[in-house]
Amino acid sequence: MRKQDLWFCILLLFFLGGLRAEPSPELAVLDQARTRQGDVRVETLIEVWEAGELLRSSAFEVYVGTGRQSLALARSGREAGQKVLMLDDQFWLFLPTSQRPIRITPMQKMLGEASIGDIASLRWQEDYRIINRQSEPETLWLSLEAARAGLSYQRVELQVRTGDYAPLSARFYLTSGKLAKTAAFELDEVGGELTVSRMTLTDEVMGDEVTRIHYQSVTEVDIPERWFSPAFLARNPVD
Repeated sequence: MRKQDLWFCILLLFFLGGLRAEPSPELAVLDQARTRQGDVRVETLIEVWEAGELLRSSAFEVYVGTGRQSLALARSGREAGQKVLMLDDQFWLFLPTSQRPIRITPMQKMLGEASIGDIASLRWQEDYRIINRQSEPETLWLSLEAARAGLSYQRVELQVRTGDYAPLSARFYLTSGKLAKTAAFELDEVGGELTVSRMTLTDEVMGDEVTRIHYQSVTEVDIPERWFSPAFLARNPVD
C-alpha cells in the first residue's frame, strides 16, 4: 500500500469513528424518556383503533439490554406466548407451538402499524445519527440517517421542542424514500422526569386506523444473558 493511501485510510477511520462517538443530546433525551439507561423492562400495551373503536390489543414485556439486545414477550391477545429476539440487526420470532425460531425482518408487522422494529428496537442513539438540524420558532426538526443498512427506516424526520428536546412527532421513510408512517408522541412527567407515555402511529394508506403504543412502566432489571440466546429461547419458557 502506498504511503499516501495508508494515511487516507487512517484519516477515514478516524473520521468515521468520530461520527459514531459524537454525542447527540437530542436523541439522548428521547432515549431517556422512553427506556432510561442500562438493562430495563418496558411494560408495553399496543392498541389498534379505527374510527374511534378499539379493534385489537396486546400487552408486551420488552427487555432492553445494552449493545442492541432486546427480547419482547407477548403476554396477551392473539400474540400471547410469542417471543421476539433482537441481536443487533438480526431478529427471530418464537411461536409457542414450535421449538424452531423463525428469522424475520424488523419491518414485519406485529400488530396494526407496529412493526417488529418498533417494538424491539427502542434506543435511537444506537441506531441513528443526526445529519441536519432545522430550527423553527418553538421546535427543531432533526434529519436522522440510519447507522446501519439493517434498520427498519433508513431516514427519520424527528420534531423536538426547542430548549429541552422533548420529542413531538416523527416521519419514518423507507430506503426507497417513500414515507412509511408518522408518529406522534405523548409526554408526561414522572418523578420530575420527562417520559414518553404513548406513541401513536398512522399510515395514510390505512385510512382511519391508528396504532397506539403505550409505555406503561420502565423498570431497571437484571436480564439473564441466556435470554438473548436463540437456542435457549427455542427450548425454554421465559417467566
